[in-house]
Amino acid sequence: MRLKRVIALLLPVLVLGCPGCATQSTSGQADPFSGPWGASLKQVRDESDNETVRKVLEDGVIDDAEQAQIESDMTQCMADLGYEWIYIDKGDGGEAVNSTERTRNATGQESNQAKEKCGKSTGFDPLLELARQIRNNPEHKNPSEPIFDCLQRKGLVDRSVTFDEYWDSMKSGDTSLSDKLFDKYKDPENPDYDPQQAQTFQQCSVAPMQ
Repeated sequence: MRLKRVIALLLPVLVLGCPGCATQSTSGQADPFSGPWGASLKQVRDESDNETVRKVLEDGVIDDAEQAQIESDMTQCMADLGYEWIYIDKGDGGEAVNSTERTRNATGQESNQAKEKCGKSTGFDPLLELARQIRNNPEHKNPSEPIFDCLQRKGLVDRSVTFDEYWDSMKSGDTSLSDKLFDKYKDPENPDYDPQQAQTFQQCSVAPMQ
């Protein structure tokens, strides 16, 4: 069974933290939680009762080695519960969970419970999702802005259209601009629909920095 997390395209998302310049702590050392994602990292650390999560976020960074170790721990935890677990990250993050001989009669609910248990105990759920968000949006912009930038970069949205125009229309509840810009990439029945452009549109929605 494949479970996949995908960011909803160009929808308002509440994201914690705000950009800022580096600050100094009272000890005179650089604050590890300064910068665009600092507040989000600090909040996840402070609110977690998981020692792994708190230790990883102590320096305000989720580095490659830490991510690899968390993936390994998650794989082992799932194996201990009788599942083959594979992490698939092509920009949007995703997982494959397969039953083994031991759990061949397990229900979908039971496999989900195993995944949730391991995701919490290993720190995978909060840390790898946060690392993916940081990787895709390092400046912590409005989550829709990198996607919009990608679509313009790929030539799917005219450069004369600004993100502020689009976002103002979304905030007002007027979807006419969004429909005009994107319907031809989402609706196969649209006379201007093009499969190749639709694929590029999807790629921007899940991995806008690539």
